[in-house]
Amino acid sequence: MDKVCIDASLALKWVLPEIYTNRAQEVLRNWLLEGVSLVAPTLFIYEIASALRNKVHRQVITLKEGFSALNQIRSGNIELIYQPELVEMGWAISERLGLPTAYDSFYLALAEHEGCEFWTADENLVNILENNKIKWARWIGGS
Repeated sequence: MDKVCIDASLALKWVLPEIYTNRAQEVLRNWLLEGVSLVAPTLFIYEIASALRNKVHRQVITLKEGFSALNQIRSGNIELIYQPELVEMGWAISERLGLPTAYDSFYLALAEHEGCEFWTADENLVNILENNKIKWARWIGGS
């Protein structure tokens, strides 16, 4: 494996103490040791910022902790990719899977476009993908 597509839910596990944080950090360390490239659609960084801002607003983390987490992720050598065809691909995936929004579909479209695995911390999403016979999606809580 030389490349993986990651989503915001997974990256947040790297910088916040949550369930599966240890597993997520272990997987990241292994990818770094193996030289695996990390890719995400451009919306990734905005989802990260939004999630962290929400946690600051709800006083789950401090402003300093939120900004530190954001900067850790921003400096993590994650290649943010924009390809115009991902819009149509993401839309089609949303439609095919019956997803109410397209956010997750853009990650899936990128993984499909790049021919790589997609990794997430969103168990519900992986269940939907497994039910639709999508074999290249991985959940951080899985074995």
